[in-house]
Amino acid sequence: MPDALILLSGGLDSVTALAWALSERITVLGALSFEYGQRHAREIAAAEAVAAYYRVPHQTLTLAPIRGSRLTGQGDIPQGRDLSALDETVAPTYVPNRNLILISYAVAHALLGPATHLVGGWNGADALNYPDCREPFLAAAEQTLRLATEREFTIARPLIADDKAAIVRRAIALGAPIHLTWTCYLGGERACGTCDACQLRVGAFRAVGVIDPIPYAVAIDWSGCAPYRQPEDL
Repeated sequence: MPDALILLSGGLDSVTALAWALSERITVLGALSFEYGQRHAREIAAAEAVAAYYRVPHQTLTLAPIRGSRLTGQGDIPQGRDLSALDETVAPTYVPNRNLILISYAVAHALLGPATHLVGGWNGADALNYPDCREPFLAAAEQTLRLATEREFTIARPLIADDKAAIVRRAIALGAPIHLTWTCYLGGERACGTCDACQLRVGAFRAVGVIDPIPYAVAIDWSGCAPYRQPEDL
């Protein structure tokens, strides 16, 4: 089985990717999180909790803030947008070149050991509005890394064809600790429930028919949804 590092933001997508890697018996040598000036830096605590749950070594790398995004302080986080008619316009919360920067740092870290795989939660839903979450970018990044390192690096992207509902289904099937994750673009004690990330998450849980176990600052209509069954500790 390959040795891998995982990019672990603490969100539902990356946690599901970690659960997938472990289910595939990939040897996860460690999980990497990044502080880059994001408003929702509390996701780091979620990543730490998930890594502890899976008993995977975790490290947070602090970078200089990546400016030019609502997510890193350039204006307010959009609230209550109508997400039913999203097109391929780049989202205001897109952080310029973030994934290329994070992947580069992660692979530089991986070169210190035997890892040949980098696992992440890039997915089909995010690909619509975030160009550095798309398959052509990830395939090109993988080839560039192989040329730059002379190591047969693989960027594993198990969720690349999944929408958010498919990710929720996969997370539940894998017994991922969904209750430990953080998705909201704001850093409050409770998820706001109205930013783009929260709306997509809530919509996905509704589509699957399961109540999201994390707390929200606004009332969410979970009618017709079943309670979430928290997995037992490993």
